[in-house]
Amino acid sequence: MKKHITVLFLLFSFVSLFSQEVISENPLRLKGGLSDRRESIPIINSVSKELSLFIVDRKTMYLNKYDKTFNLLDQLKFERPKTQAKNIIDAVESNNGQYLFLVSNNSKKKLELITIDSQTKTTDLITTPILSKNERYLEAFAYKNQIFILTLIPKTSKINVHKIKKAANIETLEYDLTNEIFFDKYDKPMLLYRAFASLNSSKLNIERIESDIPNALEASSKKTKLYIQDDRIILSLDISNRYSQLITLDLKTNSFDLTSIEKPQLDGVNRNNKQFVKSNSFLSKKLLYQISGLRGEMKFNVTDLDSKKIIKEITLQKEDSISFKNTPIIQEGGYYNSHREMEKTQKFLRKIALSNIAVSVLHKQDTIRVTLGGVKEIAAGGGGFGMPMVGFGAIGGAVAGLGNTFVTPTFYAYSGYTHTKSTRIDCLFDENMTHVQGEVAVNAFDHIKEFSDGILFNKKAETVFKFNDYFIHGYYNSLHKKYFLRKFED
Repeated sequence: MKKHITVLFLLFSFVSLFSQEVISENPLRLKGGLSDRRESIPIINSVSKELSLFIVDRKTMYLNKYDKTFNLLDQLKFERPKTQAKNIIDAVESNNGQYLFLVSNNSKKKLELITIDSQTKTTDLITTPILSKNERYLEAFAYKNQIFILTLIPKTSKINVHKIKKAANIETLEYDLTNEIFFDKYDKPMLLYRAFASLNSSKLNIERIESDIPNALEASSKKTKLYIQDDRIILSLDISNRYSQLITLDLKTNSFDLTSIEKPQLDGVNRNNKQFVKSNSFLSKKLLYQISGLRGEMKFNVTDLDSKKIIKEITLQKEDSISFKNTPIIQEGGYYNSHREMEKTQKFLRKIALSNIAVSVLHKQDTIRVTLGGVKEIAAGGGGFGMPMVGFGAIGGAVAGLGNTFVTPTFYAYSGYTHTKSTRIDCLFDENMTHVQGEVAVNAFDHIKEFSDGILFNKKAETVFKFNDYFIHGYYNSLHKKYFLRKFED
């Protein structure tokens, strides 16, 4: 028996080691007192495909510049400009060796730019207002060496996109959707602005999704999401239980398109329980995956957005067995990061009906992995960052307790929060959406999680980002005074 355990342990360790490799390790001496407040900002030049990594605290900005094979080309140190806008939202390499940072205050009402020139070794702070007084910040992102800021005009259906390539080069695209119809949770017409506004917060709400990485159910459970595809951004609205609405904005012009796709309609809905229906969607590779649920019933549709035809329909009743799942019914999360497995379909349907329902999708070669389930937040007793519950669909939630710390979208997806409960099943399909048998494989996030746990107390300024078709885990090892980049693959 001991031999078997030893062999399994060695095999698992070998697989873990094989899945990652050190691609860069460089000396970097950081003052210990500020190490916990440092952030890593990876910037990938979309033209040269080279990485620039900034390690930033409130006073200093360190730059590690790498070539395509991660050889260190240069190490520089800059004094960070003083400003009340202390939170880094995103950054790009706007030109060869010239960097542009978008920074803000906590409310996102003050937006400023920091420029860094690695050749002249200078920094500058640009305080010229970017947004007009009647705009509300929604989201910002880096794309093709430019920073894009998405805003809304309050009490209207108008969207602005500000494109920033250089500090002195800001282009604004205006999208007027006044004549379009958007639906609220009662399926009544509403202004677009209301879809993102919250009664409990002054900030507008949207979840940025990168559909080519594993996404937490907590992230995909959000009712408003943003996707970036081929010089377009797509805003998905799942406020209504009748339609998923997709707004496509062209980032080169101010043209737009609105598509409304009817959601799966449940058989057991009547005027008394209509308000208890839960629904959501997920967009991946021109396919829209939709889920609707009510206690005792769930429906799942996949629609081809080009043809508008439904290519997959699944109906699940409480008395049915779940023939299309490749895992048990799993419940994870809670105060003790518990893991439970359930057998009864009825319990699964009840759990997701009482939660924020969600679907998440990941394409891997010729297999489509679909996670169906729901998440339910419970009272947080503390919080904090760096407690990832990793595994696609199993991540306990997007990063809570982060405050205004900079994280890449990939690190945001990787990191989890223990005070979220998720109930889910994982399902595998081929490209024709036919269910296939087999085990759900672990992914790069699982490998990063396992490795990262072993250096829990020594890693600082941590980040995870996607580079080409693999993932990079970066961190500063305070014991060895080095910054490491490790490559992880599925």
